[in-house]
Amino acid sequence: MKVLDRGRLHISALSVGTAKRLIDESASYATQRKQFGTEIANFQLVQAMLADSQTEYYAGKCMVEATARSFDAGESTSMNAASCKLYCTEMVGRVADRAVQVHGGAGYISEYCVERFYRDVRLFRLYEGTSQIQQLVIAKQMIRNAQNTH
Repeated sequence: MKVLDRGRLHISALSVGTAKRLIDESASYATQRKQFGTEIANFQLVQAMLADSQTEYYAGKCMVEATARSFDAGESTSMNAASCKLYCTEMVGRVADRAVQVHGGAGYISEYCVERFYRDVRLFRLYEGTSQIQQLVIAKQMIRNAQNTH
């Protein structure tokens, strides 16, 4: 299980790092791209997408850091590693989707890296067990924990 936990943490951290890059690219683009005579960063709906992405990134980062500390301390991390993997890989998919949205039509062409990330992050949900497998791992551990408290 330790090997699986480490692999799941690795994919989680990779997802968090990729989300950060996508957010940085989107914020930079939004401050440069003008629409109707103003930067699109001034549009509230673009701001909302950036804020949602940042919030989800931060939550994932905190999860990964806390679970990595537990892993390094030799504690049992299977449920938390699966939770990180589930959350972070799904999160980076949403962040990538918003990044393409912020970039508009340009987000779908290879001139901008968000197009490549948009395709690549889909694989994160498959490596080290699909999102559905992570759900099963989490639920089984929750059930075991509940049975042990009786």
